[in-house]
Amino acid sequence: MKKSENKVFSVLIPDGESWLTYSVQSCLAHIPGVEVIVLSNNAWDPMRFSRYTSQFFSYRCNGGNAAKLAAIEETLKRTHVDIILPVDTSTMRLLSAHGASLLAKTALAPLPDVEAIDIAENKWLLAQWLQKHQIPRPTTLLYQANVSFEQALDTLIFPVLLKPTQQVGDVGIGGRGIQIFKQSSALLEFCKENAETEYVVQSFINGYDIDCSVLCRQGKIQAYTIQKGFMAGSGRFAPPAGIEFVANAKIYDVIKTLVEKMNWTGIAHFDLRYDEQDQQVKVIEINARFWGSLLGSFYAGVNFPYLTCLTGLGLAIPKTDFHLLRYVNGQAAIKILYQRVIQKKREDDHFDHSALAFMIKNPVPMFVAYAGKVYRKVRLGIHGKYYKSSVLGIKNTM
Repeated sequence: MKKSENKVFSVLIPDGESWLTYSVQSCLAHIPGVEVIVLSNNAWDPMRFSRYTSQFFSYRCNGGNAAKLAAIEETLKRTHVDIILPVDTSTMRLLSAHGASLLAKTALAPLPDVEAIDIAENKWLLAQWLQKHQIPRPTTLLYQANVSFEQALDTLIFPVLLKPTQQVGDVGIGGRGIQIFKQSSALLEFCKENAETEYVVQSFINGYDIDCSVLCRQGKIQAYTIQKGFMAGSGRFAPPAGIEFVANAKIYDVIKTLVEKMNWTGIAHFDLRYDEQDQQVKVIEINARFWGSLLGSFYAGVNFPYLTCLTGLGLAIPKTDFHLLRYVNGQAAIKILYQRVIQKKREDDHFDHSALAFMIKNPVPMFVAYAGKVYRKVRLGIHGKYYKSSVLGIKNTM
């Protein structure tokens, strides 16, 4: 695509394969003159077909981090972008650890230290850190196959939640991998059968989830939003389909203290839960990346990707007070509108904005992503049938 003659600055997203790239790019696209270049480890990445992608580059991912760094270097030579904006945790960690060599060629978005990212992304390390710094958190145990763990488990009030300590593939994203147990015997049996995974055990908190999204610089909050779910997601532990942006001074004070003690730089999304028994909010998780409800933050008045770029470029950040409103994802919006218009139901499910407007303006990546998902399922089904036939000694005629 031809570059804009009124370019403000250009942005390289080096992990276009991330599911978060669509939302990040959509936010940047609302700033006139911002050009977005996408680099992906998938030559047929859906973002290649986005109307907002100025240039697209791909590379083979079998070289790991070294291949990604080399691809970024090569892309910089070909594009001379003004700033690199990673969107997902692994690339943020990579650039935090090895990005110094890139600073001579371009600017980098503000990033947390590697140590801070590692603490945030490991639930056991985070629990220990929160305890050390006396920040409210749920009681947490690291699963170990010994008597002392079983004795410690007896001190918890059931039911409890069992969570993988770290994300592995899709497990750990959107509540995947979380199990709830009402009895210690069932929990211990499950852990023994799945010993290859490291788990933490946390007391289930009676209350409600509430989140805080931030942009920080050296432990100081530059912009933030606070949001609470009002519509359930697709699973018990999945993110809510609808969120309501709210003002909450207590939440802000907890997060302000946390980012100061961790000296956090860059963006982050904090999962918290209000404990109705203790009448206080407790920190559950830290996501060192952009988040699924990013477009909701945009509608609330805080364009986090744009502000992050301004910070990395050393430019002033405009005042960013967020609005109190309701936002739902695209699937929920379609369902609600269908029920309102066709079935004449759910008039009480009010929302102010949804992801539908972005999907209508830039639909091709969504269609490509859906087609790819269907293709993988069909291919998996064919391969599964072939494998089963081979095992049974049946000739495969497909």
